[in-house]
Amino acid sequence: MVLSWGLYQPTVAAQRQDATQPDNIPRPKLDCRAVSERSAYGHFPYAEASRRDLVSVGNGEYLRSSAAASFLAMQQAAAREGIRLVALSGFRDRSTQESLFFGIAAQRGQSLNERARVSAPPGYSEHHTGYAIDIGDANAPESDVRPDFEMTAAGMWLIVRAPEYGFEMSFPRTHPCINYEPWHWRWVGDEYSQATFRTAREMMRR
Repeated sequence: MVLSWGLYQPTVAAQRQDATQPDNIPRPKLDCRAVSERSAYGHFPYAEASRRDLVSVGNGEYLRSSAAASFLAMQQAAAREGIRLVALSGFRDRSTQESLFFGIAAQRGQSLNERARVSAPPGYSEHHTGYAIDIGDANAPESDVRPDFEMTAAGMWLIVRAPEYGFEMSFPRTHPCINYEPWHWRWVGDEYSQATFRTAREMMRR
């Protein structure tokens, strides 16, 4: 089975538009099956972070420097309580996301809509921004990128303490289009990161 993104690759203008839109502009209701420059199966377009802005957070993963500083501080705070947070996936470029989305969809015989419930199309992944990170519990690696991560010591700690460090869960149980991902967190600790995720955050407040 051959899958392609065709005409729906988001333009740079579309990727940056949400960060510059005035707050008072009404936004249409999210359609979990629609594909356009504005959204794709419930995901929103994001520009890639510059490589020069990325900093290591361990385990071969990188975040923007601002998000990285907060993650490392959070990791240290958790360690003092016996919790071992580990970075599973930070920044991803479009090429990597293309393999994760189309390649695995083809292997599993998934439709694009089915695949989009568990993985963002290339150009629409929060990981492109350098602000998003998948977090695991080093004491319970069997729970990595699984819903039952929420029941690990790390998962429960994050729900309570992550907001103190500027992190919020991107895909909670209440998300209308994307499956629950208690391991996936985005950093919204400054003005630019908040603008980057403005549309996604407003959608969840409706």
